[in-house]
Amino acid sequence: MNRAFASLYLLIVFSIVGVGWGVDKLWQFYNSEPEVNDYVKSLFLAVERELKFVAPENLAVKTAELSQELQLNLEIYNADEFAGSGLGQQILLGDVVTVSEDPHTLISYKRIAGIDKIVALNHSPDRRRSDYFYQVLLVFFYLTIALIIYFWVWPLSRDLRVLELQTRKLGKDGVPSAVNIGPRSAIYELAQSFNRMSERIRELISTHKEMTYAVSHELRTPLARMKFALEMAADIEDRNVQVRKLASIREDVSEMESLINELLTYAGFEQGVSKLNLKPGDLGAMVRDVLKNTRSEMVKLKYRLVDKIGERQVFCEWYLLERALHNIVQNAQRYASSQVKVTLDADDTHYVVLIEDDGPGIPAEDRTRIFNSFVRLRMNTNFDKSGFGLGLSIVNRIMEWHNGSASVQESSLGGAKFQLRWPQPFKLET
Repeated sequence: MNRAFASLYLLIVFSIVGVGWGVDKLWQFYNSEPEVNDYVKSLFLAVERELKFVAPENLAVKTAELSQELQLNLEIYNADEFAGSGLGQQILLGDVVTVSEDPHTLISYKRIAGIDKIVALNHSPDRRRSDYFYQVLLVFFYLTIALIIYFWVWPLSRDLRVLELQTRKLGKDGVPSAVNIGPRSAIYELAQSFNRMSERIRELISTHKEMTYAVSHELRTPLARMKFALEMAADIEDRNVQVRKLASIREDVSEMESLINELLTYAGFEQGVSKLNLKPGDLGAMVRDVLKNTRSEMVKLKYRLVDKIGERQVFCEWYLLERALHNIVQNAQRYASSQVKVTLDADDTHYVVLIEDDGPGIPAEDRTRIFNSFVRLRMNTNFDKSGFGLGLSIVNRIMEWHNGSASVQESSLGGAKFQLRWPQPFKLET
């Protein structure tokens, strides 16, 4: 909107200056020389008839008498007083010449035929024509400014109307449709923000629906098992069997608690972060800690770290990246047969982390949707039913906050190869 304000301000300023300059030139062109009206001409004719046959020595007295009689301001001059000027040459030819003494006074000169004298008449200008022309120019000035501003404001008003209609018109999913406004529009950035907001609302509504379905589905199974176990325990007198049933109930409660904790964590990540706090650090050291903390005693796997970055400092939001790496390493550990490989690399613009395993891999048709919420792939592994389908969705969200990406492809080890890629600080968009 700052651009819109600046462009409108400059448009108004330059329009006023430009149109004002043009109107001033028109005024000077059409009003540069005072015009002799018929009334002045008739006065000179009357004065000329009165003075034409008066003796030269009586001209001054007669002129004074005429001034008093006609209530005029008349003066008489010798012709040689004007001989040296261009204006005098025009007067000597017999023309009525009028000059402006000031904005309120005009002086008209006329040579009296037959004698070498010039009569000067002081009078007020006839403002009827000039005032009319001034009013026309004034109206023209304001109309021109108004039209210029109108042609600037009308596209803005049109685009704002489109935006307003889209906010009122909701789609089937309750989300306003995206607006299509050209990049030259003054509200282009506002429209883009509106589109991002619409997309975000659509994502949140979709996530809410998925979460509602997933929670109801995930809670139904342990609740059914608990209900069955309680009914069985009520009819069983054997103390040992009752203990086993109660232990089964505790496992189901623990599963429900894990689901709730995972949902709370996911909800926290879905709310987003206002701004990343990028700090330099040792990525290799953090990955070693992640591998150490996620190592399972139940599954014997070989872990291998290939650090091509070395001591080079890596910039990221460390607690977020640690969570993303933890989720993917845990996922690789869940499906790997014998080994997990982590590679750290960087090019001129981006950091890259690769996590590979030798498990069954991920089918090509599922490699995009696994980053959606509550998506779980059924594999022939001992961990088929573990997890709630939120880990990779959290990873994807973290990489989006870093202006990066998360993707998966086939690994040379035979399983899946996850890639985390995000830009270096000087490439990040603020």
